[in-house]
Amino acid sequence: DCRYKYHNTEWVVTGKAEPHMPGRLYIHPDSPASGGHWMKQPINFHKLKLTNNNLDQNGHIILNSMHRYQPRLHIVQANDIFTMRWNTFNTYSFEESTFIAVTAYQNEQI
Repeated sequence: DCRYKYHNTEWVVTGKAEPHMPGRLYIHPDSPASGGHWMKQPINFHKLKLTNNNLDQNGHIILNSMHRYQPRLHIVQANDIFTMRWNTFNTYSFEESTFIAVTAYQNEQI
């Protein structure tokens, strides 16, 4: 719920967060699939796209620059993509996946 600024080699809070856009979910292209499918190899999210464009019409996840985020993984029980039961799910988040969204990276290695 805060806006951040990078100052003297660390991120510091500089004020109140901007209003958050309504959430968009990314549904993995392999979904739905059995647990065996998900366990046989690492899962990648190469097709997941982030943007700071509030007018995005491409289904990208909209983030506010200079705000902190922690991705969440929802595992939903479903037989097909159209009959997902959103009341039957587990959510996981990992502290090490927390990041601050920026408009442009200044590091040429990224």
